[in-house]
Amino acid sequence: MKNDPDTMNIAYSLNRYYLPYTRISMYSLLTAGKGDRNLRILLSVDQDLNEDDLAPLFRMASCFPGCTLEARWPLSLTSRRFVSDETCCLSPDAVQVAYFRLFLPEFFDGEARCLYLDSDLVITRPLADLYDTDMDGMCIAGVTDRLCLEEPHLRRLKDEWGIGAGYYINAGVVLMNLKEIRASGGDREALELAYHKPFRYLDQDVLNQVYRDKVRLLPKTYNVFPDDRKEDLAFLRGLLPDLEDLFPDQALADPAIVQYIGEQKPWAAQGVPYEAFWHDAEKAYEKRFKSQEDG
Repeated sequence: MKNDPDTMNIAYSLNRYYLPYTRISMYSLLTAGKGDRNLRILLSVDQDLNEDDLAPLFRMASCFPGCTLEARWPLSLTSRRFVSDETCCLSPDAVQVAYFRLFLPEFFDGEARCLYLDSDLVITRPLADLYDTDMDGMCIAGVTDRLCLEEPHLRRLKDEWGIGAGYYINAGVVLMNLKEIRASGGDREALELAYHKPFRYLDQDVLNQVYRDKVRLLPKTYNVFPDDRKEDLAFLRGLLPDLEDLFPDQALADPAIVQYIGEQKPWAAQGVPYEAFWHDAEKAYEKRFKSQEDG
């Protein structure tokens, strides 16, 4: 399946902790609709999961025509491990999984692009328009991260990494121009950097540093966070006046993707903004597939 224009390549990374949440996120993806496109979903899986653990995901995918699912175990392919230190934002056992998306240019060998999605997000409508974004020579595309709302971080990103104001993206939703990434050598550079240098925000820092001159910003609707405010969007419109259309207030009222960043997980806390999107998807999934799991 090489460069099939009728297929969208989607990727998730997961370990045992995120397995149940990947089910819900993937279900929201499948039920949001895909038009006349096929979906090829690739799971990059930690070694604490086996094929039996993933069986519910494969059964779910088989219920949706035009959807194929496959799994890879990155750590079984190499003896190398990614580094971290005490500044890392994740626990040591989660560090390796965070970096799995760096293998996607290899896993989607020959494909032109893929869309990476974190497991702690829910999709509310079809993503074909996002997937078909004109990359115009850029390597990756994503939504501006919350760190860009704070002046100290803006200065640090510019002074230390040469990242333009507002161009540091969140890695929970990343559209990858795999063809350009391979041509630039960024796939190899990103892996080597992650193997040798610790980063606080792990793969997110690596992607932003390696592709700092090859980033396309996506409309905010494709990655809304629970703590987003209209004041934040106004700040970003002022920061990026040439791209102000990417940050309309309407994005917060009608998100295409909601990512529950940080501690704001609807399965772990009450009163999380946008939690209804997650709980509705969870209830629908359980109604349709829970009996199969129990059986």
